[in-house]
Amino acid sequence: MAHQEHDEQLRDCLTTVQSLKEENRQLRDAASSFGQLAERLNEALGQERRGPDADRRRQSREAPDRRSPSHHR
Repeated sequence: MAHQEHDEQLRDCLTTVQSLKEENRQLRDAASSFGQLAERLNEALGQERRGPDADRRRQSREAPDRRSPSHHR
């Protein structure tokens, strides 16, 4: 009876190991996909900053100082 119980425990352990290996594979795939997404987002943001609209945004920052004259010392 003890031998049969050990066999069942061994099967359970092997099933758990297989399940954990599959979960690990899925997590690695998800991490890889997330990394690729982050790279694409970073590239898109860089292109946006270098695009023609970027010049217009810089111009709005160069607007005259709107602080009250008492702050201009």
